[in-house]
This record gives sequence, C-alpha cells and structure tokens, in this order.
Amino acid sequence: MEQYRVIFQVNEEDPFRVNLVLNNMKNLIADLGEENLEIELVAYSMGVKMFFNSSPYADIISSLLKKEVIFAACSNTLNSLNVSPEELIKGIEVAPSGIGEIVRKQKEGWIYIRP
Repeated sequence: MEQYRVIFQVNEEDPFRVNLVLNNMKNLIADLGEENLEIELVAYSMGVKMFFNSSPYADIISSLLKKEVIFAACSNTLNSLNVSPEELIKGIEVAPSGIGEIVRKQKEGWIYIRP
C-alpha cells in the first residue's frame, strides 16, 4: 500500500478543536493503517497546552505516541510561556518554530491538515 505523510496543527486550546484533531488522527490510522502512515501534530500558541503533563489529553497522546505518531511543541511558544520541555508529556518533541516545522514538512511533500 502507498505511504502517506500527514502533518496536523493545533494553535488553540479549545477542547472541541483539540478533540477533533486527535479523533481525526485516530480515524486516519484506523482507515489507512499505522504501517502506511507518518503522522505529526505540531502545536503552537495556546495549542501547546494540550502537551502539558496536567493535560486531560495525556492518555490519548500517550497511546498515539505508542503508534509512532510524532508530537512537536513550538519552542518559541514554550519560551514565551516560560514552560520547560520537562513540563510536557513524556515523548513530546520540541521544534524550533511551529510554523517553521509545518513549512518544512510541506516542502518535503507532507499533507497538511488543519481541522
């Protein structure tokens, strides 16, 4: 089967939006199969709050990390919020810039989705 590379983004802490994105990711994995996908979710601005250790999304993010989904937090946002990477769910990566990460992935041919 064909391989797909998909990048999602979250830039707000709205529970409806965050749940929508996480459910879209789970549904995509169920439809195309995790072996056929590379998925990354980039969070910047208030979206990074979904990655905090105290996040109500920690369990679902941890389960998606086990499926090799990449989660990346914007370093610029973390710095502006005075949040260290140690305050994030284990396994979350830090990108220098959330927008920069999305632009790089699109240049590499990744499919960009912003639900």
